[in-house]
Amino acid sequence: MDVPTDRPDTAVQPRRLAGDTFVFESITNSGYTNGVLIDTGPEPEAYAGWPISDVLITHGHADHFSSAAALRRGGARIIAPREEVSLVENPEVNIRGMFSWARPSDAMVTKLFRGDGAKVDGYADEWKGAGIDGIPLPGHTLGHSGYLTADGVLFSADAVYQRAMWQRHPLPYAIDPGLVASSLSVIESLDFDWLVPGHGVPTGREEALLDIAHHRERMEAISASLLAHLAEPLTTEQAIAALSRDAGLSDNAPEYWLAVTTVKAYLSDLVREGSAEFFVRDHAGWWRTV
Repeated sequence: MDVPTDRPDTAVQPRRLAGDTFVFESITNSGYTNGVLIDTGPEPEAYAGWPISDVLITHGHADHFSSAAALRRGGARIIAPREEVSLVENPEVNIRGMFSWARPSDAMVTKLFRGDGAKVDGYADEWKGAGIDGIPLPGHTLGHSGYLTADGVLFSADAVYQRAMWQRHPLPYAIDPGLVASSLSVIESLDFDWLVPGHGVPTGREEALLDIAHHRERMEAISASLLAHLAEPLTTEQAIAALSRDAGLSDNAPEYWLAVTTVKAYLSDLVREGSAEFFVRDHAGWWRTV
């Protein structure tokens, strides 16, 4: 497959990683092979000149399907993991979910969750074509998935945070750290030559395995730190504040609300494994070690 020659001068030039697999490097990386786009960056014009029959979405965070609605109007079919369909079609569902279904003010919502919904035409687990395998990699979201092309390129979206990303995002968003850890093991077991994260840079397998090991180590450190804090009972808010301070997070509303979900997920993991317990006192939720 050759790069189209009729592309606008301002369009992002994709990089061929292997065989017929290309990557468009942007705020959100996207892939392309044999007429199929994997995730989208923020500008649909980036794909001008590239025939697109299908768009495979990794998960229902709007920064990963920014251009999906526009590309569908151009004739592409939108494919998503079935657990993510409602989020892709209506990003407001994800926003409301973060706030226990209450309606937040605009200032409280991260821009990563805002976007135009796109009608989904098919499920990722039923879709076949272009030599691409869908790989369930839950944990960041319930139905989060990666896609492995026939050229050995794995588009992992937000399943793996590279070492450099941890410097900028020391408390990565996760709804289930246990599932994140399981997904990291799945990635290690796959036969891939290149890994393309949703945010970051494409890397070869050797570097990717180092990133996976670092991700796992950092998660274990976060869990251990939280457990140490719970030696003295903490309310949910106190636990969120403690881990946020550990991570050096900023005092701003969007970052706080992302931390709320992630810290609750780690707290729930500790309860499930029997290391901590939850109780209610004085009309507040409390957590402590067992």
